[in-house]
Amino acid sequence: MLVACWVAADRTATSLVGDKLAQSVDAGQIVADRVADGMVHAINTDLSMVRAIPSTLADVDLLREVVPAAGGKPAAADVVGRANEFLRGAQSYFGVDRVWVIDASGVCVAASNYRDVPSPLGGSVADMPYVTNALLGDRFERYASGWEHQAPGLYFSAPMYRDGLLIGVVMTKIGLTRLRHWVGSGESFVTDGNGVVIMANDPRFENSFMIDGKLGSLSDAERQALYQRHDFARMPISQFKRAPGRSNAWVPQELLDRMSEFNDLRKPFVISSRPSASNDLIVYAVEGVEAWDALTRQHAKDLALCFLLYLGGAIIVALVAWTYWRERAQHREVRQSNEELRAANNQLAFEASYDELTGSLTRRYFFHRFEQLLEAAQVKNEPMSLIVADLDHFKTINDTYGHAIGDQVLCRFVLVCSSTLRGDDLIGRIGGEEFAILLPGASERDALRVADRIRERCKRESVEGSEPPLQFSASFGITEWQDSDSPMNMVERADMALYRAKRAGRDRCWVF
Repeated sequence: MLVACWVAADRTATSLVGDKLAQSVDAGQIVADRVADGMVHAINTDLSMVRAIPSTLADVDLLREVVPAAGGKPAAADVVGRANEFLRGAQSYFGVDRVWVIDASGVCVAASNYRDVPSPLGGSVADMPYVTNALLGDRFERYASGWEHQAPGLYFSAPMYRDGLLIGVVMTKIGLTRLRHWVGSGESFVTDGNGVVIMANDPRFENSFMIDGKLGSLSDAERQALYQRHDFARMPISQFKRAPGRSNAWVPQELLDRMSEFNDLRKPFVISSRPSASNDLIVYAVEGVEAWDALTRQHAKDLALCFLLYLGGAIIVALVAWTYWRERAQHREVRQSNEELRAANNQLAFEASYDELTGSLTRRYFFHRFEQLLEAAQVKNEPMSLIVADLDHFKTINDTYGHAIGDQVLCRFVLVCSSTLRGDDLIGRIGGEEFAILLPGASERDALRVADRIRERCKRESVEGSEPPLQFSASFGITEWQDSDSPMNMVERADMALYRAKRAGRDRCWVF
């Protein structure tokens, strides 16, 4: 029975966690696809204009003049000088790193960087593989480390013709430092057509090679010409495998096939690759399966939990009969407890709705009822008025006669109000000595009469326990409901009216 429970628990835990892992893999793949698409878009956008630069410059007459005819004399020094300066300006204008004019034999005859030491002028690049096709008249785009300072970049060339004859090429170079934004996120990287990583978000991976690339088919000489090196490290990407033991033995094979290991990190990744429109460049976006660690721990917990649940099933069945018998024995006790709890809840509800000292509504319950009655008044289009009252000099009463007498004053005021108001009217304590009175169906004039009656009755009241008996008064602010009013709008207006009543000398009513 233990083995059966364990097998069932393993299947259940795998089913529960497997769906979440599949969702996490899908989410990572979507992100990787979007990043790869964005990288391809950036490459195509950036290079679309660079690609047109050599063709544009190949039609410039000055640059044709600097290329000597076959077997002819070199161009005049002033022509070469003007061509060099022109290329130097074109380099700055187009935002590239180098522009050269190379004759049909592969010799550089004009250069934007002619002032460099040593100067590229007169140097031969005929043996460079990225120039060979260009000298045959093809438009050419290629990544290479280059012949100058081993500075890697992308090379673009276009043929130059004079009288229908190929006389040379115009070649531009854009350095990779200008293009670092291509790999600005995550573990993204870009390879050339041979599978060599030419640019990576983590520079440690640059000049590594993809195992499925064409680098292995190149000779040492070709590698040296293109990359200025012979040896390349393998890109640390491999198929994700099950680890020893059971840490991830539960992962379905179809999910394992979709995940990869990257670098020395012990968690799976998903990789998305896209080819660019040209240059044989391929972009790679690497995204981690974010939920891997959490799901691995969850599977272990679910396995243990499910095993315990299945194993406990038999025990639960045995306990059902005992629980039923005991339930009947405790039924009366539970019922009595429920009745006591219901009574306690009713008491709590009463205390939450009514002020313990005065018996008026609490602030929270008053505004709850206020909103209900205001909605009803809006539907029926009936008037409604609000009175905000404040006991005059209440702090002085407390300081002079004590808080016990002050409490009696509050209770007496509420008693006066309750005996004056109608059954549908509400009175709530919204502050220490501040009360609000809501009069549904009452106009502003009606409310003024009610407030004035309460005010006059307060003046006739006296509180026992002090010598001589204490008399008190109150001030009242009154407002009537208007269209689009909320409870707080009405309270604010009534408070303003109350403030004016106090400023006018207290013991009076004021309408806003």
